[in-house]
Amino acid sequence: MYESLKPGTVNYVGANVDTIWSRMFYHVWWPGQGNDPMYLANTSMNQVRNNYYENNYTPHMYTNGKDSGSNTTSWKNDPKNFLNNVGIHEIKISGIQSGNTIDFNINSSSVKNSKQGEDIRLFVATVMDEVIYPNSPNGLTSHHHSVIEMLLNNTGKKISFVNGVEYLEIFNWTIPESWLNHRLISFDSNDLSVIAWIQNYTSKEILQVAEFNFD
Repeated sequence: MYESLKPGTVNYVGANVDTIWSRMFYHVWWPGQGNDPMYLANTSMNQVRNNYYENNYTPHMYTNGKDSGSNTTSWKNDPKNFLNNVGIHEIKISGIQSGNTIDFNINSSSVKNSKQGEDIRLFVATVMDEVIYPNSPNGLTSHHHSVIEMLLNNTGKKISFVNGVEYLEIFNWTIPESWLNHRLISFDSNDLSVIAWIQNYTSKEILQVAEFNFD
């Protein structure tokens, strides 16, 4: 999390948003030399996700699929525009953690059928709450909500929802060696979480999201 968004700072989003706001960060290969260890640990994922959002600068935030730019005032205010939204989709996550391995299920459903021709996709990501990078070239040594891996491939899984039908995805996943054995970063495996979201792949709108912490 950027320092300016933390509690007690002028741009803090507020507890009413902070408690329900799922945040995740993809790492890119600029403006430095492309040596960000969290980028290098999964270059294909970070490139695919960056290109999907047509991003060409950093830091750059998207809120509910909408462009919030790099202005921290927008980062603070944009989530509040969606507080009263009522979704038709539901996501439920349950699971357990044993060391560096997690076993979990995701159930998704909708109270309405998907419209014909809609490109609705389910995404699942493993996220580390805090990663310490002591020798970060830009001086930012504490990185929050860094995405490790996308589990239904980098472009999600297309689902045509049918009212009353629940869709089940089952996962067994272990933190990859590219993270566990990295000499430049450190983290606590207990800070691992899973974020799942349903997204209109065409408009980029996030239709529902759920986050699960294993502690």
